Amino acid sequence: MKGKKGEKTVRRRFAAEREAMKGMTGRQKAAYLLEYDWYWFAGAAVLAAFLIFLTYRMFFAVKENWLYVTFPNTTAETGKGSGLWEDFERYAGFDLSRANLTLTSGLFFDPTTTEGTMNSYYESFVATEEAGALDAVTLPKAQLQAVGSSGRLLDLTSEKAAGLAAKYADRLVTCVPRDQDSGTGPVAVGIDVSDSLLVTKYHLYGEDCVLGVGAKAEHIGAVKTFLAFILGEERSDG
Repeated sequence: MKGKKGEKTVRRRFAAEREAMKGMTGRQKAAYLLEYDWYWFAGAAVLAAFLIFLTYRMFFAVKENWLYVTFPNTTAETGKGSGLWEDFERYAGFDLSRANLTLTSGLFFDPTTTEGTMNSYYESFVATEEAGALDAVTLPKAQLQAVGSSGRLLDLTSEKAAGLAAKYADRLVTCVPRDQDSGTGPVAVGIDVSDSLLVTKYHLYGEDCVLGVGAKAEHIGAVKTFLAFILGEERSDG
């Protein structure tokens, strides 16, 4: 019944509008509609804009990543337009029409304590890692070891790590897994980059910075390129 009443109300409104515009010229009708029915046009414009945006996101927007790195516990800008993003994009030469370069900051949590992980920032970090989107993360040493002990970082001696442990043997940071099924000995989960551009040029952290690779990372080659960039090495593709 409510639906029918609504339909009748709309019909009566349009009938009244037609009656009011009788005898008006085209210009007068346009002026009348803009003056008295502007909210209808505004609503239609908003709806059209939303549908265009939704269609673009669903069918045309670039969704994959060349690389996804997150930098928790820093207030420095790292996204598109920042010095770090622009310099690395030029160094890596990614085709951004095919995939994104995502460097994010703005997460704040302390994984060394239970209280430090009880916030939405940590939940967002965990969700990104569990979805397989996270390629790498940088944190101060103790915090990265805490993340690594939870099993969320790749063992850099594994086959998937593609030689990272051997190349950066003098920089390896280890931790002991909390889950005994993952072993009781130290596992290499990080690469010390305290002397890298992240600290010396872009000032993301103070003097303590370690990079870890996501346990489900899919872009190890791009991670190696990022490491080469921040450590001042020649560009590497593999």
